[in-house]
Amino acid sequence: MICGINPVREALKAAGENRAEIDCICVSFRRKDSLISGIVGEARRMGIAVRECAPEELYSITGGAPHQGVIAYLRGGYRYIDLDDLLGVWKGSGERAFFLLLDSIQDPQNMGSLLRAAHTAGTHGVVVPKDRSCPVTAAVIKASAGAAMHTPVAMVTNLRDAIKRLKDEGVWVVGVEAGSEKSIYRADLEGDIAIVVGSEGKGLRRLVKEECDFCVHIPMRGVVNSLSSAQAGVVALFEARRQRDRAGK
Repeated sequence: MICGINPVREALKAAGENRAEIDCICVSFRRKDSLISGIVGEARRMGIAVRECAPEELYSITGGAPHQGVIAYLRGGYRYIDLDDLLGVWKGSGERAFFLLLDSIQDPQNMGSLLRAAHTAGTHGVVVPKDRSCPVTAAVIKASAGAAMHTPVAMVTNLRDAIKRLKDEGVWVVGVEAGSEKSIYRADLEGDIAIVVGSEGKGLRRLVKEECDFCVHIPMRGVVNSLSSAQAGVVALFEARRQRDRAGK
């Protein structure tokens, strides 16, 4: 179940691209504006059932969470892809590899923000571990503003093995870790790369860090000399995007 105008609208787009299946959509009978009407019209065009509900019923369904008057039920939940398929997305693009790896991100808001950044920075997809990681839930999809519905995510049993596989494919793996010697602004991020962001508070796990080809830090000033994992990931992704655009890659 996902809720909110943007997440539901993006879910409909994903369904149109065969990346999601929607069972039905519930809308508040009190909302008759163009945003809701557009969602209802698109759902009916696609043959998806639409049910009108009282706002109180929608709040009951979401457990009191904000819903903006619309909820969609996904069939089978979020669709992860295999690592092999994710590599296929890259190779089929004809571009330099650009991946985001998430090491034990457990906060849904941070996960959603990172998926949104991965999508808007133009990565080929995201890799997350099966354990010690937040799954792609309704809260994550909403926090991503629906970008999670268009971002290929591979869930792997072992993140270290996934890193080794990427390295075997010629991808350089770059960890973002406070205290690292090299500044991200002095690192070459133009080639085939995978950026690894660690968990909230603890950063990269030791064994994951050891698998990285090198690590970078983000120079900061100020009294509070730290960024959240989501903020650090955004900075890293868009520094890579800047370099790649400059180089025409």
